[in-house]
Amino acid sequence: MRAIKPSLTALALAILLAACAAREAPGPEPTPATEDGRQITVEQRWSTEIGEAADDAHRLQPAMAGGHLVMAAGNGRVVAMDPATGDERWAVNLNAPIAGGPGADDELIAVGTSDGEVIALSAADGEVQWQARVSSEVLAPPAVGQGHVVVRSADGRVFALDADSGDRRWLFSRSVPALSLRGHSSPVLVRNGVVAGFDNGRLSALSLDSGEPAWEATVAAPQGRTDLERMVDVDADPLVHRGELFAGAYQGRVVGINLADGEIAWARGISSLGGLAVDQDKLYATDEQGRIWALDRSNGASVWRADDLEGSRLGSPAVHGEYLVVGSADGQVHWFHRNDGRLVARYRLGNAPIMARPIVEADRVIVVDLSGNLEALTTDHEN
Repeated sequence: MRAIKPSLTALALAILLAACAAREAPGPEPTPATEDGRQITVEQRWSTEIGEAADDAHRLQPAMAGGHLVMAAGNGRVVAMDPATGDERWAVNLNAPIAGGPGADDELIAVGTSDGEVIALSAADGEVQWQARVSSEVLAPPAVGQGHVVVRSADGRVFALDADSGDRRWLFSRSVPALSLRGHSSPVLVRNGVVAGFDNGRLSALSLDSGEPAWEATVAAPQGRTDLERMVDVDADPLVHRGELFAGAYQGRVVGINLADGEIAWARGISSLGGLAVDQDKLYATDEQGRIWALDRSNGASVWRADDLEGSRLGSPAVHGEYLVVGSADGQVHWFHRNDGRLVARYRLGNAPIMARPIVEADRVIVVDLSGNLEALTTDHEN
């Protein structure tokens, strides 16, 4: 849960209490049968403990780097594993309070810390390549690629660092509202550019060479009398797919945007908090009420809405074969059929919240909870 600064909400307190409870045994949970009478089963392929996040606003999530599955822990441990078996390939301890990451490409891994440091490691062996200082804590994974490491800091700034040296290339800044959710989205690299979301409900497309804005778009405009009512954070990562850009804001909208010029093609009044996913024809969004929306990518029209988890805090969804998979704050992973939104399977990791976007690799979906429990799961049909 990303708490409202500076105080915790009641929901954040409930999640904290749940995380402190005794961990329930992992395993499949009862779910409805499919239309043809078969049951979807979930099997654990491997499991390992990485290390917990120090704060539930910290975005520690798995990433692929040079054929490795890479994961970081709040205590500074970074581990590369075989994604098929979970076997450790290398591990390093940075002795730093990691709060965002890892972000990676095939050669470089980057993490951000709660004291405003960015650390880059070799994807091949975990050797530290450089360290750089930014202006504030980094609560989301850096974007790595095209010769850059791009970092969003909690004070509303975007830093572009040279991937080889860590030297600053440019800085872009936006003011932070008086009240906002604790946490922020990751910047997203596009060809020769980067897209970043901000706590004022705006989205900026920046030149990767200079940091100059190519365009800015309003995902949501603040409304209401109080600072609480006017929060419109773009905390869900913007999503780029085949030249289309999608974004969502808390207490605002989910929008489809023309990536070339920033023109909004369509908008839906959905308060986006967990994240977005996309397939060949649909955009999926989780809202603050625990509902999952499937929207037509071309115009935002509703295809289906799943209310099975209403009242739950949901993480970022991911497409896993014919299913949409999403974690929740009660320590469970849920599979919904992408055609019609039917809940078809459920699996419990434990009691700790699952907020990170799952990684789909081959036939496996890899999920991690805030306690650092990392598992690879597969699905199958039973007659």
